[in-house]
Amino acid sequence: MDSQQRPLTSEFLFHIDMEALPGLDIGKTPRGWRRIDRIKKGWFEGPKIKGTVVTATDHLLVMRDNTSRPDVRAILQADDGTLIQMTYQGIVAGPEEQLKKLGQRQQVDPATYYMRNAIFFETAMGGPHAWLNSTLAVGLGAVRIQEDKSFAVRYTVHRIL
Repeated sequence: MDSQQRPLTSEFLFHIDMEALPGLDIGKTPRGWRRIDRIKKGWFEGPKIKGTVVTATDHLLVMRDNTSRPDVRAILQADDGTLIQMTYQGIVAGPEEQLKKLGQRQQVDPATYYMRNAIFFETAMGGPHAWLNSTLAVGLGAVRIQEDKSFAVRYTVHRIL
């Protein structure tokens, strides 16, 4: 069986939760509407690794059709002290009405929109989590609107085998 006939498989890596500060609206740009979201706090946990989100920014681009393109750079710190850079790009798509509600900081059922990311990691070679350097992961996400109208996200992250 060649590689194109093998089924794609994955294993659960971790859940990651992040809470954002109010966004910085850059506004309408030639590429779409741009907002920079900064993460206030976060944490992740799975069977092989857990820890906290030290810092993160999302250079979110909202397209004319209201789909969004997250572009995130984050620094994770595992419980053993290891620092890990996590980067991901993705897409948030769905019915225009639901996407507009998300943009207006209204709670929307995650089953009504598509939120996926391609995730890459970078950490010290030879360290306890060096295996992440050769990992491609995917995240399935959901947005939760906080009482102060800021938002939080949760991703279920799977390593592609």
